[in-house]
Amino acid sequence: MQTPNAVLSDVEGDDPVPILIKNPAPEDISVEKFRELLTELDRERQAREAAENSKSELQISFNRLKALAHEAIKKRDECGRQRDEALREKEEALKSNEKVLAELEETNRVKDQVSEQRDEIAKQFDEVVKERDGLRSEIGQSTHMLVTGIEKISGKVSNFKNFTANGLPKSQKWMPHLSLGMRPREQMEQRNYEIAIEVSQLEATIGGLREEVTKKATLIENLEKTVAEKDEKIYEIEREMSEKLDTVKNEALELRQLVSEYDDKFNTSESKMESQRHLLIDQLNLVSKIHERIYDIINIVDASNSELSESLFLPQETDMEENIRASLAGMESIYELTRMVVEKTRDLVEEKNREIKNLDETEMETVTASSDNLDDLEKDENEIYNLAGALENVVKASQLEIIELQHTVDELRAELSLHKQHVEAQAKELNHRMLKIEELEEKERVANESVEGLMMDIAAAEEEITRWKVAAEQEAAAGRAVEQEFVAQLSALKQELEELKQSILESEKKLKFKEETAAAAMAARDAAEKSLKLADLRASRLRDRVEELTHQLEEFENREDLRSRYGPRYACWPWEWLGLDFVGSRRSEMQQQTSNEMELSEPLL
Repeated sequence: MQTPNAVLSDVEGDDPVPILIKNPAPEDISVEKFRELLTELDRERQAREAAENSKSELQISFNRLKALAHEAIKKRDECGRQRDEALREKEEALKSNEKVLAELEETNRVKDQVSEQRDEIAKQFDEVVKERDGLRSEIGQSTHMLVTGIEKISGKVSNFKNFTANGLPKSQKWMPHLSLGMRPREQMEQRNYEIAIEVSQLEATIGGLREEVTKKATLIENLEKTVAEKDEKIYEIEREMSEKLDTVKNEALELRQLVSEYDDKFNTSESKMESQRHLLIDQLNLVSKIHERIYDIINIVDASNSELSESLFLPQETDMEENIRASLAGMESIYELTRMVVEKTRDLVEEKNREIKNLDETEMETVTASSDNLDDLEKDENEIYNLAGALENVVKASQLEIIELQHTVDELRAELSLHKQHVEAQAKELNHRMLKIEELEEKERVANESVEGLMMDIAAAEEEITRWKVAAEQEAAAGRAVEQEFVAQLSALKQELEELKQSILESEKKLKFKEETAAAAMAARDAAEKSLKLADLRASRLRDRVEELTHQLEEFENREDLRSRYGPRYACWPWEWLGLDFVGSRRSEMQQQTSNEMELSEPLL
């Protein structure tokens, strides 16, 4: 930078007198400028090589990151498949497991953290893109400043020469070098565009991973819901089974209470039967006595009857039914005997009446025969009266006996009716009790059968409960095994996630470093471009200055020739027509223009 400053100092430090101006040769200016440009091009080439090396390293890191992302996707898919298989096995083997739910919640939390980290990475990528856009906008602003500066310079230069047609004069000498600088610049821009595309692809893959993570999260939530529903169903089934067992137990208790009540009733009935057994024995004794008395009456009435037998109604202390049957048979025999007594007494009374009639007839015959045989009658009168008295006594005795027999028969009938009513009542009560006993026996049999059925049901329920317990224990063991496998898978997934986090952090660091190197390369490139443009601008200004100076020198030589030729003639002309003050004014204007251009070029430097 010493040579341009020296050149500008030489230009700015010229003598006001145009004759004494000693301008440097254009060849010296071009050689110094060429050296400066060569040094700048070498620097730019080195910066370009460094940028290309950084880009290649960035490409390698991107490839590694892509490979890691693909491996992570494969591992995630494999882990998802294994997780789905584990969940299916768990759904088939284990119905409810709170620990697995806790692990699932932890995995969801880890996934949320991973998604948050990915969101942060995406935000960082967005910030990098925004910074890149900001750099591009700054580059555009700098280009706009350059364009406006060039326009201002061209506007100031237009006072001396019109450059609207072809623009400012450009040196074709440095175009190959600039073109050599533009090609790698275009390659760098192309590479930046490719990197931006790859970054967008990575963002798309990260978005796909997020969507897959959300899908897996929804799938896990659905599985948790199904597991909760199945747990509720199992709880309902267990509750129903417990209710059924409680109802069965209550029914068994009720049946046992019913059986105990029936046993108590049966014992009370047996005690009542035992208490009534003595009454039946007394009744049978009375029946036997009545039977004997009726038998005696029959023997009195009809002594020649030998068809009847004595009473065989003996009470038994053991069998209650035999005693009741004997009492019933005795009452029937008493009824038959009383009927026979009534018939016999009726026949006896009729026979006595017939005898009385016969005696009356014989008495009449004797009365008639007494007329014939008064003597015989007188003799036999006493016999007749005796016979009549005897007959009357016999009739009276027979009548009294008949009356007594009728009274005894009435008493026996009344007693028999009472005994019959009592026996019928006892028979009804006995039948009712027998029916009750049969009903109780039937109920006892049904109760025994129901108790046996209930016991069988209880045994089956206990077997089923034991089977359920064994199945639950087996399912719990399988669930614990699945849980251990799932915990191992979760630990592996956590380790993989940690590795992915480390790789993502390393890739972020590399990306940041490469973005910084790329930004530094772009800044160096922009600085090189600015320096090249400033060098071109200074060269164009120097060229214009040299042309003006040569033009002034030619005019001055022409004026000197004219002055030497026509000295006195032009001695009175003013200085401005000679060009001296014009040259000074032009030089002041050029100094002002160069100062303005240096002011414009300072922010570019």
